[in-house]
Amino acid sequence: TSTYSFYKRESLTRRGQIYVSAPIFRYLYSLALISSTYIIMKFSKLVITLLITLYALQISASRKEAYNGLRIFWDPYSKCTIFEPGNYARMIQLQDGRLLATAEQSGIAISFSDDLGKNWSTPVKIASAPSGYFLAVPDIVQLNDGTIIIGYNPRPTKPYSTERKFGIRCRRSTDNGATWSDEIFIFDAQHTFNDGCWEPSFLELPDGELQCYFANENDYTSSNEQCISMCRSFDKGLTWESPVKVSFRANSRDGMPVPILLKDQSEIVVGIEDNGWPGRGNFAMTTVRTTLADNWKSGYVDAKSSKRNMIFETIPEVGIVSAAPYLRVLPSGETVASYQGSEGRISSDIQYLDMFVETGNKNARNFKARTRPFALGNDLHAMWNSVAVIDTGIVVALGSIGEPNKHNHIEMIKGYPKRVIEANFSTPAIDGAISSTDQYTYKNARQIFIGHENGKKCNVDFAFDNNYLYFCARVVDSDIYTDKVDDDGVTLSLDMLNVCDVYPQTGMYKFFFDANGTFTFKEGKPYGTNGGGKWYDVTDTDGIIYKNTIKSFYYDVEVAIPWSKIGCISAPVNNAMRIDISIRDRSESSIAEYSIVDTETTSSKPNSWAWMEFRLNGTSGISKIDTNDLNTYISGDSLQISSNINITTASLFGIDGRLINKQDGLSREYSFLIKNNFTGLIVIVFEDGTTKVKKIIK
Repeated sequence: TSTYSFYKRESLTRRGQIYVSAPIFRYLYSLALISSTYIIMKFSKLVITLLITLYALQISASRKEAYNGLRIFWDPYSKCTIFEPGNYARMIQLQDGRLLATAEQSGIAISFSDDLGKNWSTPVKIASAPSGYFLAVPDIVQLNDGTIIIGYNPRPTKPYSTERKFGIRCRRSTDNGATWSDEIFIFDAQHTFNDGCWEPSFLELPDGELQCYFANENDYTSSNEQCISMCRSFDKGLTWESPVKVSFRANSRDGMPVPILLKDQSEIVVGIEDNGWPGRGNFAMTTVRTTLADNWKSGYVDAKSSKRNMIFETIPEVGIVSAAPYLRVLPSGETVASYQGSEGRISSDIQYLDMFVETGNKNARNFKARTRPFALGNDLHAMWNSVAVIDTGIVVALGSIGEPNKHNHIEMIKGYPKRVIEANFSTPAIDGAISSTDQYTYKNARQIFIGHENGKKCNVDFAFDNNYLYFCARVVDSDIYTDKVDDDGVTLSLDMLNVCDVYPQTGMYKFFFDANGTFTFKEGKPYGTNGGGKWYDVTDTDGIIYKNTIKSFYYDVEVAIPWSKIGCISAPVNNAMRIDISIRDRSESSIAEYSIVDTETTSSKPNSWAWMEFRLNGTSGISKIDTNDLNTYISGDSLQISSNINITTASLFGIDGRLINKQDGLSREYSFLIKNNFTGLIVIVFEDGTTKVKKIIK
């Protein structure tokens, strides 16, 4: 009877993953009543199998595997200029902690920063072009022994002559960049543009071998083909061996290589641009690879090799450019790629391209979470870009920024790769004005940034204590609408049970904080047996504190949400939850929504599986409230609840504050299914509005 009582209404089991259809279990219950003990015993295995099968059929078809990849949040306040003018910038963090950047600047120039990129020294030229040459595309590496090497690409100017060849050179510094050696020869190609060599890039292996990769047309004088070549040095860049071929696609042009060694040191992976993919119609960023043990001894990667792959998990449309690639490894082992692309631009002409960045896994595959660090309009471009990884994992994007057909300058911007949005234990003052003294998780409440790709600045942060979840946002907006049907404002969506569903479900909540100082509150609920769900308005908003402030060019949002309003008795510390945040920006003629990259949220399908993971950091106590007017006892796998007055809501929580099951409806008796070794709390709301809490141990 207790089992039937549990299943006679649609119920939610652990983490909102399974929904039970009442008619099926009413039928099974009736069937069981008319079955003899003998039949049940004889066919118990069959009955169990049938139950499991029917139960599995109720699993929501719309539930999906959670996406937990890194997403990069670009800090618009960190943007600055390093070289003016400049092109082809590269950056590393030196062993002494300083940043060193290099770029084309009428030769090869360098600049230092000793405050992680806030300020830069006046550029110093370390290599000047000899007569009849242009020095291009520098790259930089610091070896394990501290030696710094900058390579570059001498390119002869017209009219060409046989004694002036396209080549690869480098210079060394053994005193942290204070002085530089004379030019060192690495390779020479032919003397004409169609048969030159291009774009050097370096990699040091664990055994000290130094490699220089470059694009090479030297061997293809009768065609327009190009391969990737690599020269080796075994004396820290003083001398170099003849090149070996790394990759080649017949009748195409493998170009612009950049190598990395995976963190586990299993593979050397080289990012290249490849214009030979069938049906693509343009350059596509691609990787070619070899094991560290093989180190290209087995030969080059050809067009049909399984070691040649486009980087994208979500491949751009046919004809979209993704050229000038760059690769780096994050401290976590995951990877980050950049390229210049035409997606969303007015033209695939090189003068209109913007910089794109994606994050990949630890094998440098399946790149996604595509962002535009500089988020330029079509009147500007970001070309010949690169990324650097500094400090504890900050990604720095460097781009050659300029107007089409005009000189470029080098800008940088910092990005913060995040997998989890966090909240620390504290109690901010909710006064509607974010200040440096507020106790949010990050300095100046700048945990993540939203909207910068659309020219907006919105920084967001969180905190929590035993009673409230705290949320704040500052939205920079010079034209704030507060008197329309669809005002400016911020949406906060929560999946408290990590349901990871396509549709709204129990345990999911959505708030919209209007810039006019009001807010709306919705909760998700399932319907039917097909996994669907809808948002429903919540009218009981007592206890939610919302304050805001509007200034001439921004507005602040500060909110305190009681845990009880989002299905918890106290702070669910260290539980996996999911979160989405978006800003609504209204203009006189349109409304735009800007959200976290790749959350895939729509009004009817929130797709919480693609939201970011949300965690609370710290300690939260759950108080035990003793009560004598609530009768609870455990019978088998059933928790029985009874009272001498009507109960309106009964909620079962884990001891960590996670909502396990909730039942509504006027009754004096309830039943919950619980497992062995369970410790938690039962929260009862009576008809008169009073609440009782009791600790449950099985």
